[in-house]
Amino acid sequence: MSRPPSLNRRTPSEHRLETDPIVRFFLFLGTSVAAYSLSLFTPAGAGPSAWIAAIFVAIVLPLILSVVLPETLQRNRLLALFLLALVANFAFILLLLSIAPRISFGASSYLIPPALAALVLTTLVGPRAGLLLIALLGMGEFFLLRPDSRYLLSSLITGLAAIFLSRKIARRSDLLRAGAGLGLVALLATIFSSGLNFALARNVLLTEAISAAGLGLFGAIVVGALLPILESAFDRTTDLSWLELTSLDHPVLRRLSLEAPGTYLHSILVGHLAEAAASSTHTANPRACRAMALYHDIGKIDQAEYFTENFNPTDPNPHANLTPSMSALIILAHVKDGVSLARQHGLPRRIREAIREHHGTSLVWYFYQKALQQEKDARAGGKILRLRDEDIPPVEESPFRYGGPIPQSPETALLSLADMAESASRSMEKPIPGDAAKLVEKLFSEREAEGHWNRSGLTQSEWKSARHSLATALESILRPRIRYPKDRRAQKTHPHPVEESPAPIPGESRLSPS
Repeated sequence: MSRPPSLNRRTPSEHRLETDPIVRFFLFLGTSVAAYSLSLFTPAGAGPSAWIAAIFVAIVLPLILSVVLPETLQRNRLLALFLLALVANFAFILLLLSIAPRISFGASSYLIPPALAALVLTTLVGPRAGLLLIALLGMGEFFLLRPDSRYLLSSLITGLAAIFLSRKIARRSDLLRAGAGLGLVALLATIFSSGLNFALARNVLLTEAISAAGLGLFGAIVVGALLPILESAFDRTTDLSWLELTSLDHPVLRRLSLEAPGTYLHSILVGHLAEAAASSTHTANPRACRAMALYHDIGKIDQAEYFTENFNPTDPNPHANLTPSMSALIILAHVKDGVSLARQHGLPRRIREAIREHHGTSLVWYFYQKALQQEKDARAGGKILRLRDEDIPPVEESPFRYGGPIPQSPETALLSLADMAESASRSMEKPIPGDAAKLVEKLFSEREAEGHWNRSGLTQSEWKSARHSLATALESILRPRIRYPKDRRAQKTHPHPVEESPAPIPGESRLSPS
C-alpha cells in the first residue's frame, strides 16, 4: 500500500497556502533574520557566529527537516509551529540570562522551558519533532552561549523526559503530572550538572526544588491553556481533544441518539471495531478512530427514516414510492450533510475528512441494481411498443457513486472497513465462529480490487493485524446470547441454558451502506 499524501483534502485556497513554496521561503527567511538578531545578544556577539546562525537556518535547517520531518517541511502551518517554538525558546533563554543579575533564578529554570516546548511539539506533531527541537536548541546554546557541557547534558535529559512524559498524556489532568515530573527531572539534572552536595548546600537545593517544581507546574498549566489555541491555529488534533470528542454528551451525538437511534448505536459499534483494529497497528491512532466513528454518520440525522438501521418494521418502506435515483440521492446526501453539520459545530478538519472519505467512491449497490432492472424492463416493454433503444436513456453509474475521495489516512481506512463490516454483519443469520473473519476478508478484498485502500498509508502487515483484530471484535459482538427458561416447568424440559443467535434487524438489506 502506498503512503498517504502529506495533505488531506482542503479547499483550493487552503491547499495553496499550505504548500506554497513562497510562504515556506518567507518562513525560513524570517527565522533566519530572527536567528541573526538573537545571536547579537549572546556572549558570542556580533560577527561570524551571528552569520553562521542565519546561514544555518536558511540552508542547513531545510535539509535537516527534509530528512527528519518531511511532512512538517511540506506543510507550512506545521513548519511555522516548529520554527516558532525554536525561536521563542531561544529568545526566552536569552531573556532569563539578561535579567538573571537582578533576579535570582534556579539553574533548573533554564531547563524547563525547552522541555515544555518539546512536550508541546511532541503532542501536536510527534516525538521526532520534539527530539529535533531539543537537538537544535542544544546546538544553538553550545555555539552561541558556550555553556558548561554538563548543562547541555542536563538539558538533553530533561528534553527526553518531556518527550517520554508527553506520550503518557491522555487527559488534561495528566499535564499537571507531566509538569511535576519535568520539575523533578530538572531538579535531579541540575544537581548532577552543578555537583551540589545535599549536606553542604541544603539552602541552594531548596531553592532549586521550589524553582523546578513551581516552574514545571506553572508551565503545565500554561501549556494546557495554550493547547486548544495552538490546535486551532495550526490545524492539529491531539489525543486530549480526541478523548474529549468521544464524550457522548456532545450536542451532535445527543441529537443523533434522539433522532436516529439506529445510526447512533451503529456508530458506537463501529467505534469499538475501528479502535480495536487501530490498536493492532503502529500507524493508526485508536482514539482518533473511535472519535471519527462516532461522528461519521451524523449527516443521516435530518433524513434518518430513509436508512435501514432506523427503519420501523411496522411502517412501510420509505423508498417504496421513490425512484432508484431519488433514493440514491438521499443516501449519498448524508455525506455532504454530515460535513456541513460538522462545520456548524466546529468539529476538527479530520472529523470532516472521515465523513467524506469513509465511503470513498463506492457504489450505492442496491439502488443501482434496481435502476438497471428498471431499464431492462423498460427496454423489454419498449420492444412491445416498438420504441427505439435510444428513446430509453441508459443508467449511468455516476449518480449512484459517492463523491469520495478514497480514504487518505490509516484512521479513515480502518473506519471504512469497520463501517462496512458492522453494516454487513446485521444480515448474518445465526453466525458461527469464523464467519466474522470471512466477512471482513471478503469486504476487504472487494474494496482492494477497486483500489479503495491505495492511499491508506497502512502496510500489508498492519492490514493483516487490523483485519484480525477487527474480526475478533466483531465476533464478540455477534456472539450468541443465552436464553434462560421463564419458569421452573420449562426447566424440566430445558435443564440447560439455550443459546440464541442475534436476530437479524427487520428490513435490513444492502439499501444503504451505513
